[in-house]
Amino acid sequence: MSNMTVKLQIPLDKSLRDAVAKHARQLGFNSVQDFTRVMYSTVVRNKMDFSLSISERLSPAAEARYEKMLAEHMADKKLAN
Repeated sequence: MSNMTVKLQIPLDKSLRDAVAKHARQLGFNSVQDFTRVMYSTVVRNKMDFSLSISERLSPAAEARYEKMLAEHMADKKLAN
């Protein structure tokens, strides 16, 4: 670690913090701080890739509404060109 150390405070819901602490212990870390430090270091060195996926689906009504909004947007965009 460098000679310049700063503290990072991140507000978390207690249940999330507890779940992260449990996961960190299962991985062999002493604390959430150690786990977080390793995660940040790994990401900064481009040694970790992230991918996100959505596990929840929109309702059919919401999906139809968003499809309509997208179609209107695309039509407006064509008119602007």
